[in-house]
Amino acid sequence: MGGRTSPLGDATSPEWTVDGGAVQSFQYGRIFWSPVGGAHPLWGAINSKWYNGHDSGYPIRDEESLGSGAIAQHFTNGTMYYTPQIGLHYIGAGIREAWWNKGGQTGVAGYPVSDESYWYAGGAVQAFQGGTFYFTPQYGTRLLQGAIRWEYERSGGYFYLGRPVTDEYSANGWTRAQRFEDGVIYWSNGRIWSERY
Repeated sequence: MGGRTSPLGDATSPEWTVDGGAVQSFQYGRIFWSPVGGAHPLWGAINSKWYNGHDSGYPIRDEESLGSGAIAQHFTNGTMYYTPQIGLHYIGAGIREAWWNKGGQTGVAGYPVSDESYWYAGGAVQAFQGGTFYFTPQYGTRLLQGAIRWEYERSGGYFYLGRPVTDEYSANGWTRAQRFEDGVIYWSNGRIWSERY
């Protein structure tokens, strides 16, 4: 990385062991080592977010550029993404896999605009530029977007329709739908409505 002329600067501590690996502090960041990912540096905003209590685990890759000022760094439990427009947000591994399957930052959801947070009954929720991912142990990770997401949140969300069971799908040639524990939301030709079971 360039030693003392690198973005980390001079060492400010000896290396010490931590649970599952080792770490050494520098003027402007840290280097972590683990048997899973090897040695990788943290600095700047990602280092600050990690230090302030995220359960992201150890870094398994170096920070990488995604273009247009965006950066990412992968950890054992998830990934941190930064863009100049939105800031820095953490995606846990479960939501991240579903997000990647829908194209990641270049897909329908775009970049995260919030951190992942706890949701009802052991679930998690995270908002993105183009939709919101909901995770539950029973139904996995489901993306709500557009008018269906708006109707779900407007109608009372979890308390009215329960947890999302499917992704959005085509009910017929003119109608989109998404199924929940207690009902279905439909969209067709600009009209949106829900039906409870």
